[in-house]
Amino acid sequence: MHSTHAVLKLALLCGGAMISTVATAQESVAAAPAGAERVDGLGDIVVTARFRSENLQTTPLSVSALDASKLQTFVVVDVQSVQRFLPNVQLSRIAFAGNALGASIRGISFADLEKTFDPAIGVVIDGVFLGTNTGANVDFVDVESIEVQRGPQGTLYGRNTIGGTISVRRTRPTGELGVRLHGRYGSFNTYDLDAIVNLPKIGDVMSVKLFGLSRKSDSFTRNRTTGEREDGRDYWNVGGAVLLDLGPDTTLLASVDYQQDRSFFPSVINLTKANGLPFGGGGTICDFTNAIGFGDLACDTQGVIRQRAEDFKIANTSIPFLSWIEGWNTSFEFKTRFGDWDLTAVTGYRSTHDQIVEENSGTPPVPIAPGVTLPLFVAARDQSYKQFSQEIRLAGEVTDWMDLIVGVYYLHTDYNIRPAVYQGARTGSAFLLNGPIQSFTAAQKLDSYAIFAESIFNLSDTVRLTVGGRYTTETKKFNIQQSSAPAFTAEAEATWSDPTGRVILDWRPNDDTMFYGSWSRGFRSGGFNGRATSATSIGPYDPERVDSFEAGMKADFADGTIRFNPAVFWAEYTNKQEEIIRASGAATETIVENAASARIRGIELDFQARPIPELLLRASGGYLDAKYKSFLIPDLANPGKEIDVADQRNFRRAPKWTLSAGGDYTLGLNEQNDLNLAINFAYIDAITTSPQKDPTGDRRDIIDSHSSLDVTLALLHSSDTIKNLRISAYGRDLLKGGGRLSNTLDAGVFWFGVVSPRREMGIEATLRF
Repeated sequence: MHSTHAVLKLALLCGGAMISTVATAQESVAAAPAGAERVDGLGDIVVTARFRSENLQTTPLSVSALDASKLQTFVVVDVQSVQRFLPNVQLSRIAFAGNALGASIRGISFADLEKTFDPAIGVVIDGVFLGTNTGANVDFVDVESIEVQRGPQGTLYGRNTIGGTISVRRTRPTGELGVRLHGRYGSFNTYDLDAIVNLPKIGDVMSVKLFGLSRKSDSFTRNRTTGEREDGRDYWNVGGAVLLDLGPDTTLLASVDYQQDRSFFPSVINLTKANGLPFGGGGTICDFTNAIGFGDLACDTQGVIRQRAEDFKIANTSIPFLSWIEGWNTSFEFKTRFGDWDLTAVTGYRSTHDQIVEENSGTPPVPIAPGVTLPLFVAARDQSYKQFSQEIRLAGEVTDWMDLIVGVYYLHTDYNIRPAVYQGARTGSAFLLNGPIQSFTAAQKLDSYAIFAESIFNLSDTVRLTVGGRYTTETKKFNIQQSSAPAFTAEAEATWSDPTGRVILDWRPNDDTMFYGSWSRGFRSGGFNGRATSATSIGPYDPERVDSFEAGMKADFADGTIRFNPAVFWAEYTNKQEEIIRASGAATETIVENAASARIRGIELDFQARPIPELLLRASGGYLDAKYKSFLIPDLANPGKEIDVADQRNFRRAPKWTLSAGGDYTLGLNEQNDLNLAINFAYIDAITTSPQKDPTGDRRDIIDSHSSLDVTLALLHSSDTIKNLRISAYGRDLLKGGGRLSNTLDAGVFWFGVVSPRREMGIEATLRF
């Protein structure tokens, strides 16, 4: 990076009164209805990151929160859309499993979707931890708030939160008659409809809420052969919640919903190059089509080189990219009080079925005879998943200088994978020119148990010490049956136990300022390689751990109209799990090994200002410096020994800079009508996607830096008849149309990329009465 660019980015990162963003927690004043009196300051923001209701400015954690009003103001439609507002956070929707979420926080990530591999970022919905990132990219229709915690959260949130947590809280039944209707029409024939209905309270005991949503769109791509716009999103979700008031300080909240996603995605982009070797002997699919007389059909010259010049608007589709999911989600939250102690019990159950059928190399249809074409390489997988979880915690004050949260947790998951129906039968998991080359089934059961406790000690009027710990033990039972050559059957069982915890010291020299320092540890479970192609490669691999040290300040200035929250952190990553996709005959296999250790350090800055009641300005930025300390691989020249290749490896999904700037201004037209303009600019530096550097030097392992500009203009109306009416026009990622590469993957015999749309525009209306 040139020095002038570095200085410019540092200036943006430090923020100033002229730069702003929606990157951090949102205050309730922004949700004021049309004609309401404006609030002069930034307001208090309540978060529940520590299972306590606390003011964000007195919570000694790196946590950001967005409420429902800001999600609406900036047309934030799902979890992955939040990434453009938060420092050191990268989120994306992954097409290779139903409604799946790829997440990286502070450079810590794990992107494979095989359910024997555990996520590194925890997603929590209404207090229920999701054991997989499939289905985690939640659509925002009935959301009260979303909180993103950065850094290990192993004390209260437990396993697989070494990078952080994303907590989504949906609205509770109000007990008052009310209706919210919303519709959106946008680019690529997007139709979004949703409704929420709250019923009057029944007998002073029961409140009921119902909701439903539908998401439909075309793809931003066109089929190269037909020239027609391809199919896109096709998703719907219905559900409801019942809130029972069972007596003084006693409630039961029960929620249930059903989702069905029949969406299609753009075909992947071929990035494969020939290496001159025979296919099956180290050659690529580019070598394969060259050898059988089809020339460069499976090479990057027919893929990324050609499609980039077309702004990725034209797809080399041979079969539709199908990625479906359906299933039930239920949760129960019981709260009561015993004297001065609060008891909370959260029960969750999820059952989903998802499948994927797609041409996995990005090669155009292969013409095997006049008028007859076949897809080159097809993946066809069918997966089912069930989870049950139970958490019980007790919270209260032991003395006037010490509180306590103590709890127990249990999680059970049951997962199966098998070939999907392709060409009318379940004959394989992978196909080459429609001939099965791999077929397997696999299953895993998990039982995880944990106990945890955390206390805040008031050492003085201005100094607090937080100490917490958790002990987790879990057992995984795994089996796999490979019916394609070489056929094998294997099963294994392993148990791991691990303590995690955190210590935080915070000091408030005055009512507007807090300094804090912390240490926290998280662990991600060990496991098995769910798509292994030999009995010797199933594993297990062991847990990985992250120890994070953080120091920060939270401060308000100028009578609460300016807010500045900086933080610095240093994380030590040990026994790091690395997923490796490698060739296995004519197909591939994905394995995980504890191959590395790493160090991550960084800075995060959040700035907010309300110079006048109508204008809210923000700025935020993140800086990451992540590198491997060791990365060991077998030394093929000296069997039984290893060599360290840390200086030859990429640290994936850890952009050096993330920046965001924007704000919103509300103009009062009269007592019933306001006009709101919201603008946000976001920048994400280049990221690497493969641990191995591209041997050709063509940068296939790198996703270039990306800037986006979002603008929303809305008319807000409020009256006695209409509680709230909002009509808005919006534009997302306005700087350029077409698509862009958002991820690439080295699969051994081929290298492919995933594309995402850029410019999207639309109109929407929300009516409450």
